[in-house]
Amino acid sequence: MKQVAVLMTVFNRLEKTIQCLNTLFESLQNYPALKVDVFLTDDGSGDHTSSVLKEMYNGYSLYLLQGDGNLYWNGGMNYSWKAALGHGKYDGYLWLNNDTTVFSCLWRELLDADEYAQKTFGKRGIYVGSTCNTEGNLSYGGFNFVNRWTLKDVFLIPDGKNFQSCQCGHGNITYVSHDVVEKRGILCEGYWHGGGDHDYTYLAYKNGYPVFILREYVGLCENDHRVTDERIGLKKRIKQMNSILGSNLHNTLLFQRRCFPYRYPFAWLVGYIKVLFPGTYMKLYKVLRR
Repeated sequence: MKQVAVLMTVFNRLEKTIQCLNTLFESLQNYPALKVDVFLTDDGSGDHTSSVLKEMYNGYSLYLLQGDGNLYWNGGMNYSWKAALGHGKYDGYLWLNNDTTVFSCLWRELLDADEYAQKTFGKRGIYVGSTCNTEGNLSYGGFNFVNRWTLKDVFLIPDGKNFQSCQCGHGNITYVSHDVVEKRGILCEGYWHGGGDHDYTYLAYKNGYPVFILREYVGLCENDHRVTDERIGLKKRIKQMNSILGSNLHNTLLFQRRCFPYRYPFAWLVGYIKVLFPGTYMKLYKVLRR
């Protein structure tokens, strides 16, 4: 691993973006042999993100790209990814969310992971970085499905010693080797906002690529995903179901169709129960996810 493209997409949250970039560049100070370029899509921010970053990081390998405000996470990441692929061949691509503070151990973990993957599996793969919250508890990372019907998942906790194989992972701070990209391409463009990271990592796992979490936490990130509130009105729940940023049924069904097609009718039914009868849904959810 000698050349890496960091892929980011942002919409406002300028202070978080600056914090993320500062810690990213600081983490590289002890790795002068690594060539790291950052491809950042500004998807229509209204807080002068592009102009501020252009001035602050003049002289850094930061390529600022302009979205139209309708790319969201999945589209913005693909926009950055396509730019990186057109720029030159990299050994791998690091997905990085702008609300993540990068720890100094990141590059040591990635370099060791790349070596481990080649020695253990004979090929490179996807290395999922786990993040913790301010209390030191896991916020995002890699997980396994332990029930093929309910898709109950169990997250893996970094133990500081071992790379642990997983089936699926979040894209907050995850490295994808170019070997995977050559065969699997980039994120599925059918996803509206989230979901593409789960889709990509799971299908890579299903196709025989090594997917595992890094040994240590490599970033700080608070889990800000909201759970649907059963107390809100029906009209608002329906709106959330169809919202790009909400818990939309479109992404859920797309993931089922691509990754677990036998669950599609079940997921469709449960999706509507969640909206029409949220109390029943929560009771059912708690039973099935025990």
